[in-house]
Amino acid sequence: MLMHGNAAPGSNQSLISLLILEDEPRYLESTRLLLAQYVNSIETALTNKQALALLGKQSFDLALLDLHLPDGSGYEIMAYIRAHHPDCRIIVASADSEIESAIQSLRLGAYDYLRKPYEPEELIKTVRNVVRKLQLEHDNARMVYQLEQSEQWHRLLVNTSPDIIYTLDKDGRFTYLNDSVEGALGYMPGELIGRDYTTVIPADQREAALYRFNERRTGERATRNLELQLRRKEDLLSSLTERTSDQLVVVELSSMGMYRPTSLGMGEFLGSYGVARDISARKQAEATIVFQAYHDLLTGLPNRALFKDRLGQAMVHAKRHGQTMATLFLDMDHFKVVNDTLGHLVGDGLLQALAQRLRGCLREGDTLSRIGGDEFMLLLPHIRSRDNASYIAQKIIASLKQPFNIEDHELYASMSIGIALYPDDGDNIETLIKHADIAMYHAKDQGRNDYKFFTQDLHKTFTGRLAVENEMRHALEKKEFEVFYQPQVAVQSQRIRGMEALIRWNHPTRGMVSPNDFIPIAEESGLITPISEWVLGAAFRQAKLWRESGLPPITVAVNLSARQIEHPQFVEKFLQCMHKHMPDGHGIEIEITETTLMRDMDGAISKLRKLAETGVEISIDDFGTGYSSLSYLKKLPINTIKIDRSFINDLTGHTNNGSTIVAGIAAMAKGLKLKVVAEGVETREQLEYLQTLECDTYQGFYFSRAVNVSTATEILSRKTELTDIL
Repeated sequence: MLMHGNAAPGSNQSLISLLILEDEPRYLESTRLLLAQYVNSIETALTNKQALALLGKQSFDLALLDLHLPDGSGYEIMAYIRAHHPDCRIIVASADSEIESAIQSLRLGAYDYLRKPYEPEELIKTVRNVVRKLQLEHDNARMVYQLEQSEQWHRLLVNTSPDIIYTLDKDGRFTYLNDSVEGALGYMPGELIGRDYTTVIPADQREAALYRFNERRTGERATRNLELQLRRKEDLLSSLTERTSDQLVVVELSSMGMYRPTSLGMGEFLGSYGVARDISARKQAEATIVFQAYHDLLTGLPNRALFKDRLGQAMVHAKRHGQTMATLFLDMDHFKVVNDTLGHLVGDGLLQALAQRLRGCLREGDTLSRIGGDEFMLLLPHIRSRDNASYIAQKIIASLKQPFNIEDHELYASMSIGIALYPDDGDNIETLIKHADIAMYHAKDQGRNDYKFFTQDLHKTFTGRLAVENEMRHALEKKEFEVFYQPQVAVQSQRIRGMEALIRWNHPTRGMVSPNDFIPIAEESGLITPISEWVLGAAFRQAKLWRESGLPPITVAVNLSARQIEHPQFVEKFLQCMHKHMPDGHGIEIEITETTLMRDMDGAISKLRKLAETGVEISIDDFGTGYSSLSYLKKLPINTIKIDRSFINDLTGHTNNGSTIVAGIAAMAKGLKLKVVAEGVETREQLEYLQTLECDTYQGFYFSRAVNVSTATEILSRKTELTDIL
């Protein structure tokens, strides 16, 4: 009960002030509502700064602190309280699972330490224990106060109490109600005087209220803190509609019998006296806290903890009845692009809309959970065969073909889905989830927007993949990566025009690892960004060394990944790295695939134009294998297109399909005044055909493989025509 002024005579409440320090606004409000009835006043703070400001102005009897705040630590507040308010009791509530945090809190004077998420009853019990101790300290003052108050003052307090205070005669009819009954139940006190107490009791609560609301017992046997529902007064609208929870008020009832005193003790029974405290807000706060502990706040879906609980129950049921069930791991494709380009507000809106659409694909009894970021899990109990799981996965994928409209943006989403079956793919929670996760990654590797079932072969592949990923994480610091260079040669003069920087992994046990074996894993795991940045730095550094050594001027080409370009600070980071080694971008070329461009065309155009202004040349890699389009060629500041090696491999004469495609690309580039580089030239016949088309440059094994820095430097220093280096 939130009290203002002094405590009521005979009340168990003291003037207790509480400070709550919590950085999550919704959690803070729920906690405030939950504890309001146990203290006199509550002040709240979201940051250390706000808390220190409050502590500087007033003292508190009790403080409920979180340890991790956006602008500091809860330990700082504890130290301040100990120094300036030593009588204040401190309760620490933190999600920190380390035992050291609890020990440190207790050393700093904490009364108790609660680990989040906690049950509402646990917090209430702790706070009530503190309040009870504080109340004992004020008992003498309260008793003096109670003795000094007049009957008029007592009646005023009764009428201003937020609790419903009533008396009944011996037949259970109201003889007195304070003014609070109007706010709580909608009745004026005079409307109920003389009426039976069951007037305010719903039909389904009358058995529980019998002999409790009209209590005859006294002392320890009397009713204390009984939770009961009371019925609000019906108006015209509510009388015509079905009763809802808004028409019911949850109260905590304490009542006792009243007797005429005699010289021999209690005499004639006069009736009942009771206090009904409205705890509807507290019950709602408890429900909110429980919901927040087991649900994702953005989508309202069950979180990982609740999903695992339901999965465990479903597995027990399936085992008992010999049934099959499925666990699906769902991951959005390219969700990071939405967040990075349109912002988290649009990203959150997309997640909410996606969750709603996924719900429409499920059966009754299925559980959809958001376990974090753009990852979801789905539990399908009681399936007859894997076909049932396939059907749901197909239904989900089909439902996502329709676009989402989020903040005036039309967005398309797709998902990669992995499926693991119980008991075939795992007989415990962790194994089943892990195997569904492995199957999901396989779906991504196979092109995304698809679903895959787990197999034991996938487990072996994934284990190997994890090993490569872990080794890559240490390869940079151990300097295992190396940049090789492949010459780019003028078709007509056979002079070297440039060098393409290509990464190689010199593994300590497996030797030189092909990029095809680790680049896809690096892209999927996010390691491609630091690796690509390292290649950029190495290429810039080597280009500077070649310039300063007086070698013939060439262009150094570097490949960029989609993740690099999509990064919000891509241009700034690129130029910062470049300016460490050279004043501008002349002599530097970046190669980008068509697929990378199409992921965010508008963003790519803006970023590439900024680089082009510094002298950096832009080349479209693997041209002809992706979204070849004249429209983007005209929009982008492109200097060169590279014909994919697959078309060059098909050159066996002048009348085949490969030659027709190559001739068409070369003619188009010439018309657009773009340079052409042919990749993968391995034979003289291929080179001679390119000469007839007047292509500019080629690269491939016919001239040289990709070679290390020393060999590349040797090639450049010869300044002569070469036909085979290796």
